[in-house]
Amino acid sequence: MAQKNELNGAELMDLFTAAIDNAMHLMEAAQELVASKNAPQYTSLGLGELALEELGKSYTCLAYYSNRRQLDWKLFWKEWRNHELKAHRAFFYEFFCLLRAEVQADDRNDYFPSYREKIPLEKEATFYVDIDRESRKIHLPIKEITTKECYYRLASLIGPMNAALKVKRLIETNKEDVYITAFSDYAFSTLTTSMYQQDVLTVLAAMKTGDETYDRALNDIAVLFTPQKQ
Repeated sequence: MAQKNELNGAELMDLFTAAIDNAMHLMEAAQELVASKNAPQYTSLGLGELALEELGKSYTCLAYYSNRRQLDWKLFWKEWRNHELKAHRAFFYEFFCLLRAEVQADDRNDYFPSYREKIPLEKEATFYVDIDRESRKIHLPIKEITTKECYYRLASLIGPMNAALKVKRLIETNKEDVYITAFSDYAFSTLTTSMYQQDVLTVLAAMKTGDETYDRALNDIAVLFTPQKQ
């Protein structure tokens, strides 16, 4: 019998789907806000960062699906609460699809992929007034978050969101456990090995087992990653 801190396969997939759906809702809300002339545009930055974290959570659920019976669940829940890890993990969807959008900006700093030292600080800067106790300067989100920063975060969401939605659609269309397991094994390998995007097709080819459903899933990932070459 599963312990209360463990999730079964169906629960992980339900969380995977729900996190992607919520990320999409947050992104849409952020887009509406930044384009509005009446609403507080700066709040779109924090909503976009939250969307990024939700995508990261969905990737975690997908990656751990096939390893759930051997999983260190303490690690899972630690990662589930780690805002910085979740935000960065969203970009692992680029191992499924190369589509991305970036804003060209001359004022970029060393904190890529954010304007701030850590991505979750975007959320804090958006929703909280604060004070620097040394300079005595008060941080006012409405004055200090630029529209450019908001648009940059939204642009950075396009690639991961596109990939997540396509992965979700493939899994919903092919609900066999073996098919989902192949997607999960691949996602897990991106987290646990020193993979680069140029290695993707080689890794997918090496993962094939001879099982028709498993290999079909890997072929679907290859098509998603390089549609023009298939």
